[in-house]
Amino acid sequence: MLRQTFTARTSFRPVAFALLCAVLVAFLPAGAAKAENTVPDNATANSFNTGWECDDGFQEQDGACIGIQLPDNAYLNNRAFGRGWVCMFGFERDGEACVPVNVPDNAYLEPSGVRWSCERGFDAQDGKCVPIVVPENGYLSDLSYNDGWACERGYKAAGNACVKINVPENGYLSSTRSGPGWKCERGYIASGDKCVVLNVPENAHLGYTEENWECNKPYVQRGDVCELP
Repeated sequence: MLRQTFTARTSFRPVAFALLCAVLVAFLPAGAAKAENTVPDNATANSFNTGWECDDGFQEQDGACIGIQLPDNAYLNNRAFGRGWVCMFGFERDGEACVPVNVPDNAYLEPSGVRWSCERGFDAQDGKCVPIVVPENGYLSDLSYNDGWACERGYKAAGNACVKINVPENGYLSSTRSGPGWKCERGYIASGDKCVVLNVPENAHLGYTEENWECNKPYVQRGDVCELP
């Protein structure tokens, strides 16, 4: 009895598997044909036949692939969203069109293709490039301040002019653009428009800067003198 039951169960499995395969084979072609029919015009099914994408020059809208209206002086950017196109170098978008970038005289297009900069010696004002007025004893510079110019060594900017720097005795021209344009030599200190001697007390020496002094060890500073602790 047990042997007969086991034989019946084992013989049933191949039959069930065969029936299942037959059902799958019967429905597979129809399903595949149905998937193919769902691919709209101007589209291509993916490699797994589980979806589709619009061909180049088309974008999906409500399940259909609609042709992209490409304006003059534009190119496709192969994006599934947005307008699907970008203006060429030297053109900028104006609504649904690409118009030339208005580059004024004495200017050039930047690498972005939509912005411009003035050539050396000119400054942007109200959409134009106007000449930079360099004062006497000045020169063109790439600085963002002083309207594109700087003063020669020995001169400092004062409004729209370069005025001579009056260096006092025991002073020298400095490289800093702020201040009077000069510094005192070592051992001297600025007092108004002059350089006066720095009074170094006994048992002291000049410090690391030009305007201070330090007590010799083991002396310590007490006011303006150096004393033993």
